[in-house]
Amino acid sequence: MYKEFIRKDLLDNGYGVYGKILDIYREQMAFLETPSRFRRWLSVELDVPLEKINLSSLNSALQQQRKKDAQNKQRTPPVALPQADHAVNKVEGFQFSKPGSGDKKLPRINEL
Repeated sequence: MYKEFIRKDLLDNGYGVYGKILDIYREQMAFLETPSRFRRWLSVELDVPLEKINLSSLNSALQQQRKKDAQNKQRTPPVALPQADHAVNKVEGFQFSKPGSGDKKLPRINEL
């Protein structure tokens, strides 16, 4: 589907073509394991000369993709624990004293 578009973009040395190649051919890249093997396969697949596929750019795009995958793996949201009873976890607000109630003052409060 994208084969002709990527072929033309690769021959024109278009911007971001190696990232798009990895997006589309991710499974083949994983299967072939090394960028040099993938480069040879891609050359046959797209019918372009081997010299037109820059191995350094392919490696760079692969490293960027691995870095993104590692960051996405670290960003997994924490699992929320279910709360058994809302009444038990209820936080009481500040209780105001009433004039003349005789409430004890906390020892850390000093009267001036």
